[in-house]
Amino acid sequence: MTDARVSPARPVAGPTPAGERLPLLDAVRGVALGGILLANLMSFFAVEMLGAEQRLAMSWGWAGEHVLFAINWFVEGKFYSVFSILLGIGFALQAGRSAGRGASPADFARFFRRRMWVLIAIGLVHMVVFWAGDILTLYGIMGLLLPTLARLGGGLRGALIGALFLVPLGTHALVVSTEGRLDPRTPFAAAGTALRERVAGPERTSLDLFAHGSGTDYHAWNVSTAVVRPGAYLQQGRPAKVLFLFLLGAWLGGGVLPRLDRMRRSLWLTVALGGVVGLAGSFVYATIKGSTESWFLLSGTGLLQTAAYTFGTAPLALAYLAAWALAWRASWGRSALGWFVPLGRMALTVYLTQSVVQMTIFTSLGLGLAGRVPVVWIPAVAALMLVAQRYGCSWWLARHERGPAEWVWRRVTYGGANVRSGWS
Repeated sequence: MTDARVSPARPVAGPTPAGERLPLLDAVRGVALGGILLANLMSFFAVEMLGAEQRLAMSWGWAGEHVLFAINWFVEGKFYSVFSILLGIGFALQAGRSAGRGASPADFARFFRRRMWVLIAIGLVHMVVFWAGDILTLYGIMGLLLPTLARLGGGLRGALIGALFLVPLGTHALVVSTEGRLDPRTPFAAAGTALRERVAGPERTSLDLFAHGSGTDYHAWNVSTAVVRPGAYLQQGRPAKVLFLFLLGAWLGGGVLPRLDRMRRSLWLTVALGGVVGLAGSFVYATIKGSTESWFLLSGTGLLQTAAYTFGTAPLALAYLAAWALAWRASWGRSALGWFVPLGRMALTVYLTQSVVQMTIFTSLGLGLAGRVPVVWIPAVAALMLVAQRYGCSWWLARHERGPAEWVWRRVTYGGANVRSGWS
């Protein structure tokens, strides 16, 4: 007789049924999507393509500079960090459910890596066809390592987390100490520039291609920018940072989340310490970026900026998470955060449609408004988009169990045999 615990009919893992989802995690995921939208809109408003003088010449230009400073201080880097931590938490929860079904760690690792390969495919399409600012591809690539690294012993895993946290600062120090000779971005930037000039000509500016030309112009800009992106990631130490956040999230999901109701004091301590350290570091980062118009300088000031970003971003992201967990305990907090739950349940769909909407409004594929709309309008545009998406998600989820992008991800990951027909 076959032991039910190891029966081949029992799935290794499965998508989380709606009734088993944790509303707090969906709420936090929805809030994070709002922060990611704010940060991404800086690109679609062509903030770096314009430069400070052109931005100041726009209507309410001085107010727009204050908006940019606030986004760099409170938002930039923090919300994709929250999302990375949430992916690690999700990994830990899925691994726990898989073990509860009797699957071996090796079986779960194969399943999770298959899920990451699908995410990589989605991300590559998003990056090359739609917008080069994609983060999904990097998430998927680093996620392939998660099943192996999450099994490390506590001490070794803690040391790895600490080492990964410091990689961005170490990378910058190496680039500065070699006067840029070992800058990993350089060959990628040269390849991207050569490709763009070959397709669109050397006289065309980035803003012209991005927003004021044809659809072909936009794709020339986008593909050439996508070529540069891996080099920029390596220059910033972004792969190590994402993996650090994944492992941190896996630890939180396995060791902290089950005890969250009994950790009120620890949550307040995280808010206080993470807030103080994170806000101070992020303020220094935003100040340097505002005065230099750069996020990577080959100088001591650049090292200070990267250190401020490193020690500001993750602590502030953790402070945000702890504050939301505390707010969830109160009726007012649960009501406010609950508004974001539909967005979190359709996070992949929301993220991808944000790109489509921004492209339609700001790039050469649509209205081409990048560089023409004052920067001060970024928060208003983000709010309008997020509200529209939230009620669109509510409408969709009233009729379907999951979003269309989530359905595709699930179907390819689990196979048609494990998916009911339709969007449910």
